[in-house]
Amino acid sequence: MILQLNIRKFVVLLFAVPGLVACTARMDIETKDSPLVPVIYGNITGETVHQFVRISSSSPYFEQDSTHLVEDADVRVLSSEGKEYVYKYYENGYYFSEHLFAAKAGETYKLTVRVDFNQDGTEEIYEAETTMQPAIELDSINIELIDFMGFNHFALNASWQDPQGVETYYLFKYSINDSVSNDAIDRFITVDDHMYDGAYLDKVTVTYFEDAEDEDVIRMHERSDDDGDRQDLVKSGDKILLQLINIEKGYYNFIRDCRRGKRGENPFFGGPPSNVYTNLTNGAVGYFTSYTWREASAVVP
Repeated sequence: MILQLNIRKFVVLLFAVPGLVACTARMDIETKDSPLVPVIYGNITGETVHQFVRISSSSPYFEQDSTHLVEDADVRVLSSEGKEYVYKYYENGYYFSEHLFAAKAGETYKLTVRVDFNQDGTEEIYEAETTMQPAIELDSINIELIDFMGFNHFALNASWQDPQGVETYYLFKYSINDSVSNDAIDRFITVDDHMYDGAYLDKVTVTYFEDAEDEDVIRMHERSDDDGDRQDLVKSGDKILLQLINIEKGYYNFIRDCRRGKRGENPFFGGPPSNVYTNLTNGAVGYFTSYTWREASAVVP
């Protein structure tokens, strides 16, 4: 069964912390005409690490200008098991949990941020909740050499069992030779299981790579200025690591809206969407999520 899941070409993942998935996505969403609002982004992964939350203000999302960073917030996460995790400010808008911990499947985590955002002498409170989804086993991956219009391409294929009767939303991340490659919001690969609920997905093409040893391909890359549409270059012997991540529907919607904001809702006439999905309260934007993953690797033939 072959399904094309390559978002960039064929259809519809942040400051590096331990683990490939725990890193910061670049989100260049222009909202220059909007009033200043808190921008809060954080995730809790299945890895035992110092988990993070980043807090800034105004637009674009997560820009690195230090004048927009929020450094004096009280940040805490409370689990549904009653465990509280206190976060301390580090730098560049990042708050890290004082203690190492990992998210557990089925557990809900509530984020509370207290800060005098508008500097009026009264603290505002911003909250969000996330429930950790169970990991989905990734049976295997393989890389297949294909010829398309006279050029060599390498298809990255994955096999796994989709859960029966459960709405499932997937996010795929890959690295080439241990370097994160699709770390920008417009390069996230996401898909839902509405078309194949409960099916065994055998050698599904997740994305394509181009041949790094083809001089014509290299020249095309040099002329392209759109990283979102540009396919990564690989060569024989390169190691590809793929992570299959089961994400919440809300986070899926957040990624979808950010991508629309990047490219416009309508490719001819659209501008950025008026609202990006969020689970933050009290007018804050961004998202607080949790997830874990399963991974497999293969070598380019």
